[in-house]
Amino acid sequence: MKVNFWHSICIGVTLSVISFASSAIDIPVGIYSFTQQGEELIDGQRASITWNIAIKDNKNAFLTMSSWHAPFTCDGKYTVFNEGAELALSWSSDDNKDTECDTPSPQILLKKSSTGNVLVHSELFIWDPSGWKQTRVIR
Repeated sequence: MKVNFWHSICIGVTLSVISFASSAIDIPVGIYSFTQQGEELIDGQRASITWNIAIKDNKNAFLTMSSWHAPFTCDGKYTVFNEGAELALSWSSDDNKDTECDTPSPQILLKKSSTGNVLVHSELFIWDPSGWKQTRVIR
């Protein structure tokens, strides 16, 4: 009886550690959005790009972008994988035959902040690629 008890405790502790470690990259399925403002145009408006990152499941994501007078690339289907405490999204050349992406993989990194918000980092953010940006949850 004692062997089974200690065996159960060891399994419980191991599963708790595994669950805790994976919770850092537990980004729920949904759509996360980030908008970046660019330079002011001659009409007084600002150029901008909005990235909508749709996490479909633990292996697939889709990136759509909308722009106001700003160029963008790397939209389309992405492969999702864990990279340490972050969720990495790599543009899939096999699934995106009609578009281009010259930015090295992974193009997008996601992680949770200490308060549970989803943060994004990407070299695709042309006006300020440094640091982590807070996303808006669309759904």
